Amino acid sequence: MYLNESRLHLKNKTIKIFGPPGTGKTTTLLNRLDKWFSRGILPREVAYLSFTNKAVNEARKRANKKFPDCDDEDLGNFRTIHSFCRKFRKQVPVIDPEIDMVEFAQNLGMSKPAYESYNGVQVFNDWSLRVYDKSRNKLITPEQQFVSETIKRATLPRFQLIYQQYEIFKQDHRVDFTDMITHFIKHETAPFLKILIIDEAQDLTPLQWQMVDKLAKNSERIYIAGDDDQAIFEWNGADVNDYIKFPGRNYILKQSHRIPKVVHEFSSYISDMIKPRVSKQFLPSNKKGFIKTHSSFLDISDMISQSDGDWLILGRTQEIVKELEEMARQSGIFFQNTKGKTSFDLNKWNAIKYWNKLMNNGVVNKEEAGIVYAYVNEIAYGWRSIESKRWMNIDSGNQMNIDFLRTFAGLVADPGPWQQVFNKNFPEKDKFYFEKILEKKIDLDISSRVVIDTIHSIKGGEADHVCVYEKSNWPAHFGHKIGLARSSEARVWYVGVTRARETLHILRTYHEYFFPLARLYNQFIKDHYGNG
Repeated sequence: MYLNESRLHLKNKTIKIFGPPGTGKTTTLLNRLDKWFSRGILPREVAYLSFTNKAVNEARKRANKKFPDCDDEDLGNFRTIHSFCRKFRKQVPVIDPEIDMVEFAQNLGMSKPAYESYNGVQVFNDWSLRVYDKSRNKLITPEQQFVSETIKRATLPRFQLIYQQYEIFKQDHRVDFTDMITHFIKHETAPFLKILIIDEAQDLTPLQWQMVDKLAKNSERIYIAGDDDQAIFEWNGADVNDYIKFPGRNYILKQSHRIPKVVHEFSSYISDMIKPRVSKQFLPSNKKGFIKTHSSFLDISDMISQSDGDWLILGRTQEIVKELEEMARQSGIFFQNTKGKTSFDLNKWNAIKYWNKLMNNGVVNKEEAGIVYAYVNEIAYGWRSIESKRWMNIDSGNQMNIDFLRTFAGLVADPGPWQQVFNKNFPEKDKFYFEKILEKKIDLDISSRVVIDTIHSIKGGEADHVCVYEKSNWPAHFGHKIGLARSSEARVWYVGVTRARETLHILRTYHEYFFPLARLYNQFIKDHYGNG
């Protein structure tokens, strides 16, 4: 698409805001919004569209503060992109992954398609359906996208059967998220707007850019914000060149409030690999920061124990994240992922607490006893579940000590350490992990200050301390890549290292597939401090 004649008239009314990491791109947009509100622009004359609910909700909050009497209808254009298009087809049900897609899979004789969340939007994780959706977003034929896929998990005839049957299946008055956008482009009239704001524009697909073009024609002032160096959703069909070449006046934010000086300087060694890109000179925060390389995860574990503040530990793929999670468990680190899923089973943790309470002359209630019983083999017949008849005569509010449980409530196990008593559904590796946690006196009842996840999952996030594991897999191996693919891979790692507010830690690997972060850092040291 890029720069075409239909876009030329947009140049004089468009401002493109380039926001390098930590420069406050979304805050800048919201401040602009405040300015227009103060000049009399009304919320209903504005569209604020973003991929994330977080940015949209903040924009709604500011509009409500300026105009306390505005209602949902007034803020009807403050939405995520998919939600904006959805409002034009409210009467048509959206494909339900837990009902419709199970039915589709059964009809086709395929395994249940998996789903995953992309910024709150459910996207297909079935390979054929994912490739088909990508082709729709890139405005090319499914067969063209199939050919371009490096790794193919279906034959062409099988791929064609799945996507064709999927379209037939949807004809029964059902739509998916891509249908919503397509319908808006083809059939709806764009509202007349005083202000159009598009956030995270570097991640728009060609199909979504058609939607922007349609809205832009009926808008008096346009703000399009993003950062081409952080365009890491090409896997979903995004094309950063549409953002780079969209007509308008460039406005580059020049002060990062996140990245310390040394991380800022080092990150340029990665951004210099990105081509094409818009050159952006911006300043780091007032912190010096530091970077350290590590050959063992034990070093990272020690750093976490010795530091205050929060941590991000990042891997390139889900498989590598699982490896990091296992290393963290071996080290007794309490962590969670970006969705809040913690590193331990809450029932097991509660069972340990309740048993230790009993061993210290404490009492538990009926529900707590049931949690303990789930992990003990030595339970008398009929007492395993607190829903059983034997428990009916024991009130849920009863406070029971160990003697009561052993005498009247079917507990046969002898008192002793939880590690010995919990001999049912409690693997040794889980016992080892909880022993480490208890040894370190870590409180599992509060939020973890350590997040372990993929680089893609934390885009927009930040932490005091960031560890990036340079291991990769064959499809993502930097040494295999040339041209645009090389630039795309560099963007991913640039996003990873620029999450740091204070320190950056590079976990080295000797695996055959990797991104050369440690080597780049060695070159950075030589260039800045010499061989000495």
